[in-house]
Amino acid sequence: MRYTLGDAFEKLVDPNAQWVFINGENYNNLTWGSGDSYPQPTEEECVQKLAEINYEYEVNEYQRQRAAEYPSYPDQFDKIYHSGVNAWKTQIKTIKDKYPKQTMDATELQTRKDKAIFDLQTERYVVATERLSQYILSVGREEVREDVVSDGSVENMITQTAIEPLEENVEVVIFDEWGESTTSTVRNPLIVKDEEERAAAQVVVDATPQQVKDSA
Repeated sequence: MRYTLGDAFEKLVDPNAQWVFINGENYNNLTWGSGDSYPQPTEEECVQKLAEINYEYEVNEYQRQRAAEYPSYPDQFDKIYHSGVNAWKTQIKTIKDKYPKQTMDATELQTRKDKAIFDLQTERYVVATERLSQYILSVGREEVREDVVSDGSVENMITQTAIEPLEENVEVVIFDEWGESTTSTVRNPLIVKDEEERAAAQVVVDATPQQVKDSA
């Protein structure tokens, strides 16, 4: 069994808060419905909590192993009745000794939490760099040709098609409450969105620790 991000989120959030994951338990799919009424756990807090509860589950394996070998309660009562408490204790102790109690190690827990943050930063960095590698809509993309060997001969082929830049400004029609229309010239919304996404991706790249970049 492995816990999910939703399990971790549920352990961190106030039980009265309203929230739901849509289309998978990914933090980006979280819809938060409580506004500022309750503190919303961050993604960093969630991945660290997830690492903690999965580690705790691993450590508690001894409990499940013991439970699988303990006699049923009727059988234990029967053992006490016929053989006495000491005989029952001996039987139970044999199982306990077979599966010694385990505890969470603070150093190991911190290591796992650190790795969870490292993995999150790596994932964000990869997504951000992939976004920045896409061509800029306002600039377009040039055609690229390369020599390709085919059937023993070299042929100069197009390996990247050209894409024209989008128009910087577009006209939009706006209707007022009386149905009257006016035409305005605005910056192309696609270009605006492209610039915003690229700026957000650059912020992620700039904030990424160097060791994460080197690893990615």
